Amino acid sequence: MDITRRSAGVLAMEMRAGSLRCVEVMEAFADRIERFNSRVNAIIQLDIPKALEAAAVADKARDAGEATGPLFGLPFAVKDNYDVVGFRTTYGAPALRNNWPDTDSLHIARMKAAGAIVVGKTNMPEFAFGEDTENPLWGRTRNPYCLNRTAGSSSGGSGAALALDLVALADGSDLGGSTRIPASWCNIVGYRPTTGVVPKVPSVAPFDRLHVMGPMARRVDDIRLTLSVICGRDVRSPITAPFGPEEFAAPLTGNLAGIRIAFSVGNKTFRIDPSVTEALSPCSDILSRAGAKVTDAAPDISFLARSQPVYRALCASEYAGWAVDEYGLELGHVILDLVGQSRRFTGYEIERANMMRVKAWQKMASFFDSYDLVCWPTSSGSPFAPDMPGLKDFDWDTVYISPALDLPSVSVPGGFTRDGLPTGLHILGPPGSDRLVLEAAEAIERGLQMWERNPPNETLTLAATR
Repeated sequence: MDITRRSAGVLAMEMRAGSLRCVEVMEAFADRIERFNSRVNAIIQLDIPKALEAAAVADKARDAGEATGPLFGLPFAVKDNYDVVGFRTTYGAPALRNNWPDTDSLHIARMKAAGAIVVGKTNMPEFAFGEDTENPLWGRTRNPYCLNRTAGSSSGGSGAALALDLVALADGSDLGGSTRIPASWCNIVGYRPTTGVVPKVPSVAPFDRLHVMGPMARRVDDIRLTLSVICGRDVRSPITAPFGPEEFAAPLTGNLAGIRIAFSVGNKTFRIDPSVTEALSPCSDILSRAGAKVTDAAPDISFLARSQPVYRALCASEYAGWAVDEYGLELGHVILDLVGQSRRFTGYEIERANMMRVKAWQKMASFFDSYDLVCWPTSSGSPFAPDMPGLKDFDWDTVYISPALDLPSVSVPGGFTRDGLPTGLHILGPPGSDRLVLEAAEAIERGLQMWERNPPNETLTLAATR
């Protein structure tokens, strides 16, 4: 298998053992970036010379017998709302084009300490709010499977980079599906952990439970491997997970013996396109063969989606209100509108949204008395073209439930529609069930082997359409 097609876990193991040189691996990924990045505009800041220099240093350290970390030598890319020394943190905003941080975000520092090497920053909509990965500073990211369609948002740059093997690992952030939607539409894995599993440091909103950092990868066990490094308490974060990195120390097995799963890919709660239901239906048998007891069932909490506009606007104000105050009309209309909405909410409107969340949690908690996990489609339809008719009717409710109720959730490649576009199975569990959610995703990956059978067509051109 080509170097860049191998999983992050296999690559790190081979580099630690010396059967692959770190420079050799970095050169292979650099070649992929040179050949394919311009087609999708996934990585918008690059420093290949610095990455190659770091790889050479890593080789020398290993040859000298120095200790190597679990992510040793792995090239990874960072979403442009996280800080990395040597790269700008622009949030996709022209007003912040010269924002150079002097420290790394905590999860980046932990990944570097474990041996990973940053190659660049990935694209996102301005301040990570928007239905497509596009901004006035860096432009638009395209879907590797169909270049006239979206890669998903807001971590679309990371999703597209992973789909084309431009990096071994990437990160994302998730408020309303921003790791999971790009994962579904780029045929990769995107994870939203329980709040506190990955401490947010630094953060302008340390008490926020809606917006979390989530790892993205091409294999489910690579998510587990990343979490084994970035999970763990930090005194600068007031929200702490109920477990530490040891939860993710052992490789995933995909064994679901005795696990009760509610499976509803034709969920009537959401407006699911029949092509998505058809693509994902075989996943039920795969979960059963892994040992799970699978039942067609879903919680009745569709009303919770009515609270999402309130929380989305409030979260925008928490994370970008400072930029609106400082830069005003230099920012785009999406973030200006959201922050403006948040500042007009009445106490009653916020209280009503909170009460909907309480009611939904009571129903969900009762549902989890009977089921350990629940599955439905990550997205209600296929990746869209930005000017596609009917976009305003697209149902995003499939991914909104996780942040509102703090449910760990993953999108794992689950099949392709008849027109050849990828879709993802969405697996959710109660707070703290992160390991179990990943085990179910591992079972799906082993059963379908979707990545191995369906890489993106590297001959795609800008004229490619479906």
